[in-house]
Amino acid sequence: MQNNDKKNIILTGFMATGKTSVGRTLASQLGYDFVDTDQLIESKIGMTIGEFFKEKGEAAFRKMEADLARELADKSGMVIATGGRFMLDGDNAAVLGKSGRVFCLVATPEEILKRAENDHHVRPLLQVPNPLEHIVELLQQRKKGYGQFPQFVTSEKNPATVAEDLVGIIAGGPDVRLPIAAHSDRYEFIVGGGLLPFISQLAGIDGPIAIITDDTVGPLYAQSCGPVDVVVTISPGRQNKTLATAQSIYEQLLEADFDRSGTVIALGGTVISELAGFIAATYMRGVDCVQCPTSLLAMVDTSIGGKTGIDMPNAKNLIGAFKQPKTVIADIATLQSLPPRAFASGMAEVIKHSLIADSDLLQKIESGSWIQTSGKIGQQALELQTLVAQAIQVKINIVQEDPYDQGRRAVLNFGHTFANAIERLSHHSVNHGEAVAMGMVAAANLSVKLGYCPEELQERVESVLVSSGLPIRIPNDLVPKQLLQAMGSDKKKKAGRLRYVLLKDVGDVFVTDEVPEEAVLNTFAALKA
Repeated sequence: MQNNDKKNIILTGFMATGKTSVGRTLASQLGYDFVDTDQLIESKIGMTIGEFFKEKGEAAFRKMEADLARELADKSGMVIATGGRFMLDGDNAAVLGKSGRVFCLVATPEEILKRAENDHHVRPLLQVPNPLEHIVELLQQRKKGYGQFPQFVTSEKNPATVAEDLVGIIAGGPDVRLPIAAHSDRYEFIVGGGLLPFISQLAGIDGPIAIITDDTVGPLYAQSCGPVDVVVTISPGRQNKTLATAQSIYEQLLEADFDRSGTVIALGGTVISELAGFIAATYMRGVDCVQCPTSLLAMVDTSIGGKTGIDMPNAKNLIGAFKQPKTVIADIATLQSLPPRAFASGMAEVIKHSLIADSDLLQKIESGSWIQTSGKIGQQALELQTLVAQAIQVKINIVQEDPYDQGRRAVLNFGHTFANAIERLSHHSVNHGEAVAMGMVAAANLSVKLGYCPEELQERVESVLVSSGLPIRIPNDLVPKQLLQAMGSDKKKKAGRLRYVLLKDVGDVFVTDEVPEEAVLNTFAALKA
């Protein structure tokens, strides 16, 4: 009987993709036994597989593989590196797949050939006049078969790196799946550790894939997403979320023959989330989009709700569209590469969600058990996963109630009316999350001044923000009257009047346009650093 706590790990893939070297390293790290099916068969038959092919034929060899699949399926606690066609047999895949998790290692044809030439093993399939061309042909033939398993790119990676990535996934907790319904659109927001290699399977993608990412995130994670048809990389920063950038992306997609059957994967932070969503909404009048946020801010904010857009010189997101994604996949493991300032910026939105709708979430944030960690997924990272999922659920509930921003959704702007002006006048030296933190304190202070909540609530807001590494005072060089003027260009105005989201208590916020300008100016003055 199997030990379910040590289910097998089965590695499949084309020859020379690293199954044996990665498998040995992975088994060592997990404390599992390791077996290479080709080597095991050779030890049983007393000759090489090439010799066996010549003497007995391929049919006899495939029968040995089938017998071995049944034998290994009764064991547990093993890392099993399989031959190139072992798991392409449906029966083998079904039998052995039940004993554990299957991962497919992939590499470029050029790297496969290079490795095969250097490992000194006789490869019968490569004894042809043009081995590279033959590899490309075989990979194409087997694409569908290998594609049924989660893909891990091993090109330009050493076995230890690939094994470490796999350990992070295997050790992670169960995925959290949050359903979203926005009118006729229904999809899932999936939160977990080590999800990027499973994008195609999780999102049910069947067609060309285009990743849109930036120069910071792309080198870290694009290869982890499995085989894709095109990767479009832009320079990082909000200054690149423009019509000119959008046109450049359209041109690259066209050059790659990316058509309407394709899916855009938005891999990155808030800028990529909004920009790639806009591209998906408008390219060829709309293609599928999968949001894969890699920053905390994008996970709990911009990837939810279908808002997409690009900026004009004097206004954020002035041009945009609603584009609900096919799936949202938040891989918590990507948060471990975030700089502390970027992580804190995302916490501003988590805190915002706790203040507008979830006192239990606020208490969890105040406890500090979610604190950012580095290294392999551990208990703290799993607590962070729970925290992120809870924050996401707050926004999902509101977006489902008001998918097109006609009413209730306005409460999500808590702190944002102030924040957008602060961010703009600081020329983005204050990042979005920091500006939202200042804006929430401003909203709380204004609520106190107008008699809606006690001063103690503002103090609690300030305390939780400070404990999360966020600023609570407005830079001295930002002039109150100029801030108020900048707020006047807020696109969320209604009938020419600014709308403020104010606070009565945790979980009790409301929207009003009846706020004297003098009170706003006094708030700005009171919160200067």
